Amino acid sequence: MVDKHDIAGALRGKTCYVLFSGGKDSLCALALTKEIGDEVNAPVRAIHVDTTVSPPENLEYAKDVCRRLDIPLGVVSPEEDFFSMAKRFGAPRFNARWCCYALKIKPIRDYLRRKPQGKIVADGIRRGESLKRKRYSWFWYDKKHFKCFVIHPIIDWSEKQVLDFLSKRGLPLNPLYRKFKRAAECWCGVFKSRRDFEVLRAYNPELFRKLLDVERSLKKGSFGKNFYLRDIEKQRMLDEYL
Repeated sequence: MVDKHDIAGALRGKTCYVLFSGGKDSLCALALTKEIGDEVNAPVRAIHVDTTVSPPENLEYAKDVCRRLDIPLGVVSPEEDFFSMAKRFGAPRFNARWCCYALKIKPIRDYLRRKPQGKIVADGIRRGESLKRKRYSWFWYDKKHFKCFVIHPIIDWSEKQVLDFLSKRGLPLNPLYRKFKRAAECWCGVFKSRRDFEVLRAYNPELFRKLLDVERSLKKGSFGKNFYLRDIEKQRMLDEYL
């Protein structure tokens, strides 16, 4: 388990930028880092990526949380929106996830490169989320993108520990959890199921329609792994007719 004193040592003398997606893990990391940063006089800032393919409630939630925690928030976005890029590059796939770099990494990288030296980045990655992350170090230097040290302050936490931490501090979960059972900050499609898109169609038909229009413009491929969004739309129309 990463010790609080280790995190304090990493933050001391630096400005910390916490990547805040709007999910519960990044919220926990943000609040924890702010508490420790205050103890060692290390300024803490939040970075939220507007991927251009997320429900608008997500950005509003990020703003509300940062106001509550008194944390300055920087909002970044890609130079070109997701829908335009998808028409050129096709729908993202597991073996061709161009969206991760284009929508998130590059905007964050460009934002951080304009900041002075003496910075550090934190996020809400947890080892329990995947086998790959079990091998991650909690503290490392990112020489490829951010050109600074990166920490994962809750890397050893369980989901229960995250929820208990947030509950004790009275921090609300993203309202999107009530709709999608997750923060759902990005709808590029790579990890989304048919059920996810059915829920999106019900709660945010405008975003669903924009994705459907892009899918229709593609010569091949879809946003679903084994289905097309047009199938969901046809089923909806059939259900309404019946």
